[in-house]
Parts: sequence; structure tokens; C-alpha cells
Amino acid sequence: MRTPFLLWALSPLLAWGQTADARHIVVDADAADGTPYTYRTFQEAADHLDDSCTVYIRPGVYWIDDPDDPAVRTGRDGQPPFGMVVRCRYLRLVGMGDRPDDVVLASQRGQTQGAVGNFTMFDFYTDSLMVENLTMGNYCNVDLVYPRNPRWNRPKRAAAITQAHIGNVHGRYLSARRVRFISRLNLTPLSGARRSVYDDCHFECTDDALNGTALYRHCRFDLYGQKPFWCTFGSGAMFIDCDFYVKSDNREMYFTKQGGPVTVVDCRYHAPSDSIYIGWTAYPQPWLRCYQRGFTLNGKPYVIGHRQRQNTLQPPALSADLQQPPYLQLSGREATLQTGADSLRLTLAASQPLSAAASPSPVAAETVAWRVERGFEQYVTLRDISPTAVTVVPTNNTDEIADFCIIAVTADGREAACRLVVKPSPLPPPAFLRQPVLRQQGDSLCLDYSLDLQGRRDESLVTWYLDDIPVSTSHTAPQRTYKVSGGKQFSAVIAPKHQRSPYGTPARASLTLAVPLAPLSVLDTDFHDFYCDWQPRRAAGVWTVDGYKPADTAEFPWSFDRTKPMWEYAEGFNGAVGMGLLQAQRGARIMYTPVNRKYTDMSLTLYVDPTKTAGQGFGSATGQYMDVCLKFDTETLTGYGLRIVRTTKHAKAVDFLLVRYDHGTVTPLTAPISSTCYRTGCTIFLDFIGKKLRTHVETTTPRPAGSDLPHVVDLAADVSPNSFGGIHIQHTGSCGESTTMLHRLKAVWR
Repeated sequence: MRTPFLLWALSPLLAWGQTADARHIVVDADAADGTPYTYRTFQEAADHLDDSCTVYIRPGVYWIDDPDDPAVRTGRDGQPPFGMVVRCRYLRLVGMGDRPDDVVLASQRGQTQGAVGNFTMFDFYTDSLMVENLTMGNYCNVDLVYPRNPRWNRPKRAAAITQAHIGNVHGRYLSARRVRFISRLNLTPLSGARRSVYDDCHFECTDDALNGTALYRHCRFDLYGQKPFWCTFGSGAMFIDCDFYVKSDNREMYFTKQGGPVTVVDCRYHAPSDSIYIGWTAYPQPWLRCYQRGFTLNGKPYVIGHRQRQNTLQPPALSADLQQPPYLQLSGREATLQTGADSLRLTLAASQPLSAAASPSPVAAETVAWRVERGFEQYVTLRDISPTAVTVVPTNNTDEIADFCIIAVTADGREAACRLVVKPSPLPPPAFLRQPVLRQQGDSLCLDYSLDLQGRRDESLVTWYLDDIPVSTSHTAPQRTYKVSGGKQFSAVIAPKHQRSPYGTPARASLTLAVPLAPLSVLDTDFHDFYCDWQPRRAAGVWTVDGYKPADTAEFPWSFDRTKPMWEYAEGFNGAVGMGLLQAQRGARIMYTPVNRKYTDMSLTLYVDPTKTAGQGFGSATGQYMDVCLKFDTETLTGYGLRIVRTTKHAKAVDFLLVRYDHGTVTPLTAPISSTCYRTGCTIFLDFIGKKLRTHVETTTPRPAGSDLPHVVDLAADVSPNSFGGIHIQHTGSCGESTTMLHRLKAVWR
């Protein structure tokens, strides 16, 4: 049962008979001059904090950062920009209104909206911070509504949602009671203390927002995004008697983006539809263990993450009196073992039982039972078993790799798991029964060879070269063919391998064409054999694969590592479906140089899946865009294209505009158009005919509900012809969950 907020907390100076002094100060915007220990702004009060201090705040809106100051806030020493840095060993902030929204500590800045970097209202350095009966809001993307005095209302700074934080806490303990935390993206509601407790609080947020190592009791969450936590690694987050309200049209909702344990006890989820899916994380690992009891969706019992039932535990002893999340942690979550060569010692690293104990119990006091995931017992032997440790010895005598979990179980129903990848003992690489030879078949080359595989799968690595420039490689299977697009001198290098062997000594096969093939009229690739390592050379019939930081991104400090690939052929996630070519670092670039001749008309079709699912395409509006160009000279960086860019105008749409490249300098050819079509199943078509450049962009993803923006893009511009025929794709966006998967590219030269 919720504890009512007591009268002494609402008016402490009167109830206690306490007079203001150095350790009990007041913030009152209407205070008379000279009132002892009373200050009109929160900034003045912060300048007079003692080592231990309680700050009583009278009703009003107190701006922590001046919203009317036109100056752009920037951080120092690699830190984000802060509204205030507050230092006090023991600090308590108490709002003196009847309701939490009577006292508002406010700011109105975020990334690209009045700040460079993720603007954060507070940076607290304390041993203990207690906050009660007030509102902390970053009103960058949320209207400030102040019921006590509408004259203090203020509209949001911008409609496009950006990173706008509340605050960090560097210290041992945070307690927040009857506090409203208002923002959207990356809320950060006083995150960072070693122990954090929120009681009867209200949160408004989108993704990457909540404190991932906290206890939430009797709280309400308005979820405007899909994944309120970035991660909850460690002991995780726990919710007791909380309500979650879905404020978006997402068909799937998750607690975390990157994973981690979550405990949910006697909580209620409210969504527009009963068919919504609620998971712990979008891509759960087999070792993940989360706990729930008494959870409902729209009033009906619901099992969170039921698509992977091993991730969800419902122990009968799970109690609402817990002060810390229950957990059981092993010394490792994942390991790869090879039979005959490795072993693994797993130990308990940390634990917290299903009881109301205030602190974690000693690991030595735990007793666990160790078991192998059912059906995989033959692949390992458990030795030296104790109540807190076990040695795992691999015994995989098959030709395939086994993937399963070792699980520790306590008497009260807690679990911890370690995912094992167990390889069989290695065998020598296969010998060549027939040495590799290159043969021409039409416009393609074929690599002919035979290996002594003894019934095993061929996993050889084949890399193709044109004039010693790598142009194609294996990703999913040996690449036995290569379609010629220019040149005469070719070779293929094969490193022989089957599924139980390392790579053997490479062998090379070469071929010189007697007559060069005619230049391609059509280039069609799904990137399955794309060479992803650095390849900076420009040559006819070759893809240049490198990184580049365009001049128009100079105001945003980022760089890339030349010792690592800029691209990868990999499986997608979020909105990127299946396999495709993904950016591995910011600034990733590819360019295709055709055979040297004069080119006239040309078209280019690119099929892509943005990883972002809401239509924003990129991580933030910090010079993040993708250019898709044709009729391009790869030496001088001159030609035409389409720019797709995230701006501050919209949080769920991007801008499209045709552009001209002139020796690397980009100028617009059309006004930008904002559209919601940059989503899964997006087709980008560019056409250059005569003196006309056109583009058409569409998607198979339906138009988002409630949007009045165009869902198709059609642009055209009159341009000057050139004789180039190259292709250029430049991505300046952040990577990870902000990439765009390239599925297929088709170029036609007419």
C-alpha cells in the first residue's frame, strides 16, 4: 500500500518549528530582499550549500538554464553540456507545493537544439541525494504546462525528439519520492548512483531513458518509445506495483535495448491493443534470466518474453517486499570451448535471494545445483562440482558446433546461465584432390577445385583479385564465381577449410583474358561477395571501399579507425531484415569505377533497410546523412545524387534532396522534402536522362498512423550532362542501431 506524502514534507519549516539556517535553506522566487537563508533562484541556493543541506523550494518554475539565451551550450573535456554542476555531500531537495507539479526545475535544451551534445540539466556529486515532491523536466520536446499559473506555460523548443537529459548522480545513494521526470529521448532521471530508489514517481520518456540499476515502487511510466532502458547489466532494475502506459503505435515493446536482468512484480501494462508483444529485449541471449510475478496486459495475465521462455522465471517465492532485485550471477555469461584443448571453471560471482534482505547475501552462503541444458548432455562433462563452482570439460565428438547453456539453479527458484559454444576437436585442413584452376564461362570466371572433405562441409575462404586488387570474397560459402566487369588479369586465392579444420595453406589460380570483355551495361549485386576490408584504390571495374569525412561534417567531431573495416556483410537487426551490407564505422564509403569510356544516360536502384524503425534513419541531426550518387567521377568526387539526411525538423522522418558534387563540394539542386518513407523495404531510384535528374523513393512499410507527411518522394532537377559513369555511396551517420543495410544495387548504363 502506498504511503501518503506527509504534511511535514509539504511545509517542513512550520511543522518542525525549524527556522532557516545554513543547513536548511529556501528557494522562493517571490522572497523579499534580505530574507535570511532564502534565495530567489536555484542557482543562488546551490552557491550556498553546506556539506549537508536541505533545500526547500516554494511553488514556481525555476529555470536551471536560461531558455531565452541564444548561445549554444557545449561540453568540456569530452563531457556533455550541463545546466548545473551541484556538489553537496548530503543533499535533500523538497518541493513545498501541494502537488509535485507545483514546483518545477526546468531546462529546454537538447542535442542540436540549443546544445552540441546531449544536454543534461544536472550533474550531482553527492554521497546521498534525496528529492521529494517536485518536477524535474527538460522541456526541449515537451510543452511546459504549469497549472498554478498559466502565464508560466512555455511551448516545447522543437517537435523533433532529441537527446535531452535530466541529470546524473555521482554518489552512493539516490532516493526520489513523488517526483515527476519529464523529457523524451534519453530521459536520464538522476541516473548513476550505486543504489537508486524511486517511489511514487512519474516518468515520461522514449528510448534509452531509464536508470538501469534502480528499484521502482508505485511508479507510472508513459512510454513514447519502444525500449525505455539502454541496458540493465549487473543486478538489473526492479519494478514493484507499477503502471506502464504505451503512448506509441509500436506493435512490439521491450524493456531494454541491449539486454540485462529485469524484475517485475505486481505490475500492470496498458496498451492500445491486446495483441501487442512485450519482451525483455529485442534480441535476447540464451543466458538472460528475468523475473516476473503478477504481471498483466490490459488486465489479463501475461508472460513477458514468452517467445524465449527460458528467459522468464516465475518463482513462487518472488516477493513484493524486496529491496533489491533478485539475481544470480556467474563468473561468465559466454564462452567458446574446443574439445581436447579447453576447459572452463564457472563460479558464482554475486547473488541476491528472493527475500527482503537489504543487501546481497554472501556468495559463499549460496548453494546451487548445476545442470546442462536438456538435449546437450553429451557435449560436456561437469567435474569438480561444488555448491558454488563447477568445471566444464568439452566432449563434442561430432562434426558440428554445439550451442547451449550451463545453468545454475537455487532452491528458491533463481537461475543463472552461461552460454557455451563447444567445438569438436580440430582436424587437419583438407588436401587438394584437384588444384584450383580458373575458367572463363561467358562474362564470368569460375574457380574449379576439389578437396578431400571426407563428407564434411566446404568452408574455404576464396578471395578474387583484379590486377592484385581484391574485388570479391566469401562471406557465407566459398565464392566459386566472379562476374567480370573490366580488366584482363584475374586471380583467385583459396584457403582450404572444412567445418572441423583451421584454414590451410592458400593456393592461387590465375587467368589472363585474351580479349577484354565488353564493358558492363548492367551491374547487379546483392553484396553477398562484397570485399569489406579497406580497399582505397580506384581502378576500372573495381569497388573502392574506404572511409571519408566530408567537409560539411567538420563541425561535428568524429573519426574512424583505418586499421578496421568500414563495412561488414552481416545479419541485420531492428528494421534491417536478413543479410546485407552494413556500415561498421561512421564515414563508411563505397565507390564503383566503371571501365574508362564516355557514359551518357544512367539509372541506379538501391534497395535498403534502415535499422531505425521510426523513420528517422540516423542517430541524430548532427550532420548524419547518406548520399547515393550516379554519373560520378570517383577521382574528382564530381557528379549527381540524392541526399537523405536527418534534421531537427522531425523525429520520425528524414529529408530528401537532389544534390550536385563538384570536387567534393556539395550543393543542393532541389529544396528538401520531408518524408516518412525511409523505413524497412525502402527502394531508392535515381535516373539521369539527357539533362534531367530524377528520383523516386518508396517503401513497403505502411504509412505511420497520424502522420501528414508524404510517404513517397519524387524529385527532379535540370542538370548539365557529364561523361562519368561511376557510383558513390557515402554514409556519415553513427553505426550500431543507426545504420542502413544495403540489400541490392542495380545500375544500368544506356
